[in-house]
Amino acid sequence: MPSLSSLLVLPLLLVPSTSDFVFPDFNKTTGLVLNGLASTTSCLVGIDLIEEAGFKDAGGTAEAFGDVHGRADNFSDSKFEQNGEKSTMQTKRTVEVNEPNGTFTEEIASTYSTFGHRDGFATAKSERCSGRVRLTPSTASTVGSVFYSKRLPVQQGFDTMFEFAVSDHSRTCSEHMDPSFGLKHHTSCAVHGGDGMAFVIHGDDDGSEAIGGEGVELGYGGIKNGLAVEFDMWANVPSVSVANDDIFFDHISVHSNGANALTSDSTSSLGASRAHDMADGRVHIARVLYLPYIEPKYFDVMSANENLIPYIKDNGETKRVGTLAIFVDKGIEADTPILALPINLSLLLNLNQGLAYAGFTASTGEKWEKHDLLSWQWCDFGRCDRETRDSNLFDYHQQSQFYTARHDFNRPGMGYGGSQEEELPTKQSSPDTEPWGRDSNSRTASGYVNELYEKSSSQVPPNTPN
Repeated sequence: MPSLSSLLVLPLLLVPSTSDFVFPDFNKTTGLVLNGLASTTSCLVGIDLIEEAGFKDAGGTAEAFGDVHGRADNFSDSKFEQNGEKSTMQTKRTVEVNEPNGTFTEEIASTYSTFGHRDGFATAKSERCSGRVRLTPSTASTVGSVFYSKRLPVQQGFDTMFEFAVSDHSRTCSEHMDPSFGLKHHTSCAVHGGDGMAFVIHGDDDGSEAIGGEGVELGYGGIKNGLAVEFDMWANVPSVSVANDDIFFDHISVHSNGANALTSDSTSSLGASRAHDMADGRVHIARVLYLPYIEPKYFDVMSANENLIPYIKDNGETKRVGTLAIFVDKGIEADTPILALPINLSLLLNLNQGLAYAGFTASTGEKWEKHDLLSWQWCDFGRCDRETRDSNLFDYHQQSQFYTARHDFNRPGMGYGGSQEEELPTKQSSPDTEPWGRDSNSRTASGYVNELYEKSSSQVPPNTPN
C-alpha cells in the first residue's frame, strides 16, 4: 500500500512549476547573483577607484550594506591621452570623465561639439534613491552581470519587463594645433559613453556566475549556449578582428551562436538592428516576450537573416517555431514591438528540460557610462497578465518589496467564486468572511420549523437557573 507521502508527491510532480517574480527595486536582491563590477547602489554611497589598490570605501558607509553595495558608484580618475599628427595638423586627444554641471559641459553643445556628441545626457542621481543594480561604474574597460540564481523555463514562453537608465558619460576632447608654429587651432569635444547592456538567457556551465568580455562584447561575448538582446549604445566600426555592422545610433538587436560562445559582431546577428535613443539619462522600459507559436500581428516588424534560417522550423509537436518580440517605452502599451523574430528556442539552444539562466550584462571600453537596472519582473509560460505587467505597479521605487511567488491578481470567474449569487462555497473561491451555513431547524411533530417549539418554556426542568 503506497504511503501518504508518496501520494502527496505524485501530484506535485505533475503540476508545472512557476517561477514568477518581481523586483520593483533592488533594496532586496534575494535570488540574484552579481558578478564582475556589478553592484547595488542607493545613489548616496561613493567609492573611489584607487589605481593598483582596487576599490576603497570613501565614506565608510558601504560596509553596512554588504560587500558590493556602492562599488560601482565611482567616477573614473583616469585620463587617457593620445597624440596624432598629419602634414597639416597635430592632434592631442583626451578621454576623461564629463564633469557634472560644469561650465565647460554647458558650452560643448554650442561651441565645441563634434560628430558623435550626444544632445541628451545626464549625470547619475546624487540624492538618495531606492536600490538599483549598477552593472558598470563610470570607468574604462569594465564588465558586470547579474543573473537570477535558478534556471527558469523559457522554451514554452516567457514574458519579462525591466527598467533601466544610463548616465555619467565620458567626454572626449581633441586639441588641434598647427605643426609649423605650435599654435592652437581649435578644440572639438563629444560627450558620448559606451558601450551598452544586454538581456541574456543561457545554458552556460558557469550558470548564474556567467560573465563575458568588456568593451564591444557588452558583457555577454564569450558566454556559451545563449541568446542576447543587446541594447548597444556605441557604434563599433568593422576592423580586421571584428566583423561589425553597427548602426551609428543607439540600437537594439538579437545575437546568438547557438550552443557556441556568444559574440556581438555581425556573424551572430539574427536580424536587423532597430534604432532607439536609450542613453539619454531617462528611465526607459523594455519588454522581451517569447511565444511558442508564430504571432501574425507582429509580422510587420519581423526581421530575419541567413544566420536565423536554421532555427525557423519545428522541432516536434510541442517545440514549434515561436516569436521573439522586443518592446521599448511607448511600444509596450501599444503592443507594438520595435523588433520581432520567428525563432525556435528548442533548436537554437541546448537546454536541459527547457530551462535557462536569465539576467543582464553590461560593459564599458575606452568610453564609459553607468548602466543602471531599476526594476525587473518575469512571468513564465507566455504573456504576463495585464495587471501583472502594468507599469503602474512600479511606484517609482518609493517602496521596497520582493515577491517570491506568483503575484497575479486573483479575479475568479464563474464557478470559481466569481458569481454574485448566493451559493455554496466553491473551489479556489474567496467567500464572504461571515460564517456560512443553512438556517437551523427544530424538529416537531408536524415536521421542521425555523423556531423553537411554542411550548418549549414549559419543558424546562424545575429549579433550572435562568
